Amino acid sequence: MVLSPFRPALLLLAGVVILVAGCTVSGREAPPEPPDPRPLGGAVDFSADQAKALWEAEEAKVRACMRERGHRYLSPGHREGSPAATASPYALLRPAGAESDGYGMSAEYLAGPPADPNEDHLAGLSEEEEQIWRRALLGEEENDHEVLSRGRAVAGYDAQSCVGAARAELYGPEWPDLYYAMAELSHEVIELTRESGGFRGAEALWASCMAERGLAYRSLEDPRREIRELLSEGVAPQAAGERERELARTDLECQLETGLHEEVERAQQEVEQSIGAEARLELERLEQAKRGALERSNVGRE
Repeated sequence: MVLSPFRPALLLLAGVVILVAGCTVSGREAPPEPPDPRPLGGAVDFSADQAKALWEAEEAKVRACMRERGHRYLSPGHREGSPAATASPYALLRPAGAESDGYGMSAEYLAGPPADPNEDHLAGLSEEEEQIWRRALLGEEENDHEVLSRGRAVAGYDAQSCVGAARAELYGPEWPDLYYAMAELSHEVIELTRESGGFRGAEALWASCMAERGLAYRSLEDPRREIRELLSEGVAPQAAGERERELARTDLECQLETGLHEEVERAQQEVEQSIGAEARLELERLEQAKRGALERSNVGRE
């Protein structure tokens, strides 16, 4: 029999299909990742890679500025985003993280605050020299530009400081006003989602699942609260970490079993339908500024 030019490829493909099918039967396929709902499409959030690139770009600009002003400045080593900073605003867990790090609380406690690489340099300066150094880096309070959101000050920065100048160059001069306005809107979306019937119903189902496993929790925050109390009471971080990982695994099981991620996503989508046209325009401006900053973070590094 003469094989057509296509037949060997078909036979090879058939073999691959058989092998894949065998793996599916004998092994366990990883379940699909559940959704990770973030308000406003994650406009005020950054991935770990994005945060690192932006931080490095900003620090390079700060170092250059301090050199130009005659000061020695060392950037602290980049520290990956803390669990508190990167966690879901709804206490939803990701499978990989929950299995390995629990809620990340004990690990963060053990790591402690980052060291300041400028500490030794500042120790060798006079009080006046240190004040001059700090003014160059952070500016002066009387020069602060107040960032207003709904008529109240939510932040302030000196645009003439090295930090202020670096951020303006990287993110654009409008960034603080845009970011804090959208951060406040994001917070409102989170609160309204948490207060919605959809969220509360989903949380109640999760609590019932946890109760079936002998854990009397009413709120998704309760397991974290327990770990926080253990650490504050002086329980060894290693022991607290074991309890944390145990709780997180059970927590994740119940979240997945009750479809919590999907229910929270639906509840948030319903809340976001009420966002007005003006806020959506500001959101577009923020996303444009964010894209520009990310593009600039990939060039001109030291």
